[in-house]
Amino acid sequence: MELQSKLLRVLQEGEFEHVGEVRTRPVSVRVIAATNRDLKREVAAGRFRSDLYFRLSVFPIQTPPLRDRLEDVILLAADFLGQAAKRLNLPAPRLTAENMRELCNYDWPGNVRELQNVLKRAMIISGGGHLHFSLGDSSGVKA
Repeated sequence: MELQSKLLRVLQEGEFEHVGEVRTRPVSVRVIAATNRDLKREVAAGRFRSDLYFRLSVFPIQTPPLRDRLEDVILLAADFLGQAAKRLNLPAPRLTAENMRELCNYDWPGNVRELQNVLKRAMIISGGGHLHFSLGDSSGVKA
């Protein structure tokens, strides 16, 4: 809640102080915020400030969870693999038909972040070879 009040002040007043400084600095920002929580419910439960909720809710965009738009999984996966390959300095692997089936048959409870992590983990483990996914296992080790 303390951090929420600080963020609200920045959004409302357009100013902030660096940690340990007394000088106030002006700032002009636009915020795009994403959450997997129902913020109205969080406000009602007292876990999210209502004034911050209304400040952030100028133009809400609802996107369905990844499990409800499996047609996007392969497109996202290809892009994420390219990004991971660049960061890891590895050749970008191609998704096999089996890879695509495996990715599309999973319900992605962690949404896009989980997909990114699964692909990054597969890239690291593959070392530039065939991709093997550890779905639903945050440790990356298959039983």
